[in-house]
Amino acid sequence: MQIKAEIRAITQATVDHLRAAADPNSQTGKMLKILEGFILEYSDSNIQANTPAQKYKDTLTTGIKLMERSFKEPHKFDILHRAIREPFDYYRFGIDFFRPLIEEENSKLYGKENVDKIVEYIKNGENVVILSNHQTEVDPQAIEILLEDSGCELASELIFIAGHKVTTDPLAIPFSLGQNLLCIFSKKYIENPPELKQSKQAHNTKTMKTMQSLLEEGGAFLWVAPSGGRDRPDPASREFVVAPFDERSVQMFRLMAQKAESASSRKTHFFPMAMLTNELVPPPDGINAGVGEKRSAKRGAACIWFGDEVTDEGLADLSPKERQKRFYENVVRQVEEKYEILKTARAEQLTKVQVS
Repeated sequence: MQIKAEIRAITQATVDHLRAAADPNSQTGKMLKILEGFILEYSDSNIQANTPAQKYKDTLTTGIKLMERSFKEPHKFDILHRAIREPFDYYRFGIDFFRPLIEEENSKLYGKENVDKIVEYIKNGENVVILSNHQTEVDPQAIEILLEDSGCELASELIFIAGHKVTTDPLAIPFSLGQNLLCIFSKKYIENPPELKQSKQAHNTKTMKTMQSLLEEGGAFLWVAPSGGRDRPDPASREFVVAPFDERSVQMFRLMAQKAESASSRKTHFFPMAMLTNELVPPPDGINAGVGEKRSAKRGAACIWFGDEVTDEGLADLSPKERQKRFYENVVRQVEEKYEILKTARAEQLTKVQVS
């Protein structure tokens, strides 16, 4: 009870500070209002996680200072942003900030044998591309936490193919600074606003060239969501469903891999990933091209499944187009099947909690 009271008092003092910091009618004031709601849920999650009050205060105070700095002086991200680890370790800050949201007893990494294969490929100078569904803003930290907890030494080496909002939203920037990012404009947002379409396309071209160079250099560990965005709930059932993968996106990565191997003999391996993380910081129901979406910070389970490597082995007799189709279907099948297993297991966990 003492920890709960202390965290409540720290939270109230922080909220009071935010309310006094900005004009509520300004853009900054509106975003601070969003942050206020996030903090209230974040405090509840830390109480449930039994976070020591002083640790909660230190983490929250640091986070608020970094977000306030992002409002005043937004960081300008390069095409390839490498995680900033010193003098301040933004990567470790992000891990520590979001760890209390994850129910350790209900969270799990599946497919450890495939993680071991990935580690060996990377150590040998070969590339690995993870083709995954995507559910929350904190998916990078969720993946890294589960990888670290499984003993994987390459968690911090992942490069995330990220959308533009994680580098332009002041509330997201402090956490993005701790990630390796290749930023790209999704086709969902490239037309909005129309006057920026050309510059966005030019940016994406530079990103693709950088990605190609990484694959040719070798040892690249990339994560991408071929859907181009986060999963959303089904309107009827309200259950999250895996967003359709863009086949052209999947084939583009295959083509880049083939080009890299031809240019430098660096082979690229593809692994599907299924993620169940929507309880943590779920996306809004609609698609919003702007920044400043409402945030949630509820505590929940985070589960990921590293599927089996997808190759063209045994498909030599098929035409190139048929091989492409089989490759895509294999990726989608594994992600959807593993996701359903994760979703069913989580539903059973919640049922047991309700019964007890």
